Amino acid sequence: MKKESLSIAVLRISALGDAVLVVPLINQLLSSEKFHNVSWITTQSVVDLVGPIPGCKFVVVEKIKSFKTFLSNWVEFKKHSFDILIVAQASFSAHLFSWCTRAKRKIGFDRRRGKDLHHLFIEESIDYKDQHFVLAYMQLGLLAGAPIVAPRWDIAFGHLSKEWALSFRESGRKFVALHPHASKLERRWNHDGYVQVVRSLLKENCGVVILGGNHELEKKLNREIANSFGPEVKNLTGELSLLQWASLLREVDLLIAPDTGAVHLAHALSTKVVGLYAVANPMLTGPFNGLDDCVNRYPQAVANFSGKVDADYHHRVHDERAMGLIGFDDVWPKITNALGLS
Repeated sequence: MKKESLSIAVLRISALGDAVLVVPLINQLLSSEKFHNVSWITTQSVVDLVGPIPGCKFVVVEKIKSFKTFLSNWVEFKKHSFDILIVAQASFSAHLFSWCTRAKRKIGFDRRRGKDLHHLFIEESIDYKDQHFVLAYMQLGLLAGAPIVAPRWDIAFGHLSKEWALSFRESGRKFVALHPHASKLERRWNHDGYVQVVRSLLKENCGVVILGGNHELEKKLNREIANSFGPEVKNLTGELSLLQWASLLREVDLLIAPDTGAVHLAHALSTKVVGLYAVANPMLTGPFNGLDDCVNRYPQAVANFSGKVDADYHHRVHDERAMGLIGFDDVWPKITNALGLS
């Protein structure tokens, strides 16, 4: 069946974890007979991470940091027009891009999920539902006219370097990655807990690598964890390109991390994840259909630190004590089960 002659663009510029969650939406649009031209408006870092997607054209923009970058983006957007624009991000920066983009229809979130005056930059919105971000993005695709399909990520990440990642694996040993830090301190688990986890993994003859970005607090935490073990643990914090980061996460047998983008990336690459959740609802932000291996102390955190019995699905516990509800005895059984050690 011949596709209709409609063009559609998805606007999602950051963050990297959220961009990973948009890949099933891109696949949904590519799978539909409705569109002949599918584009993704995003940043170069997202392109570097997900790699080429057959049938999808990337429109690369710069994050707006000044009037000069706004003008350069404006010039770029004058080259494009679409039948439909899906505004898959509710932020002021995304709304500026939306305002610059010519489209006959602009689709976005409902008012409960559409922050930063989102409703002023769209004409149509999906209905509110308590659902994971992946399903919310795909509801946007459904409103655009693309039938729902099973979420899949294998249309992306074809550029990863398996050979490079294999160089870190030792024969006969399980290979585990820790990504201890999160974008907000309140989501970070404690140093002692990670040290106890690493010590237990080494006793089980597992290889351990620590991953993270360039933030000074992140480098400090990861360095302190690694220094407890010397050369037994490889600390690659701040040393990897996005391509290398993703390649390594595909090769490890397990990722252990709090609520951060590494969780979504690893899960998209079919790597098992032990996620640590107390601040945000893992039904919303956890690895999609991968919650069995996660530690969930969100209900207790809501009750203890928010004074609520039953919180809104999107409620966040803004209290640094929340992650302290997670103990080693919560985490270790999840790890042993995921690695088949028990």
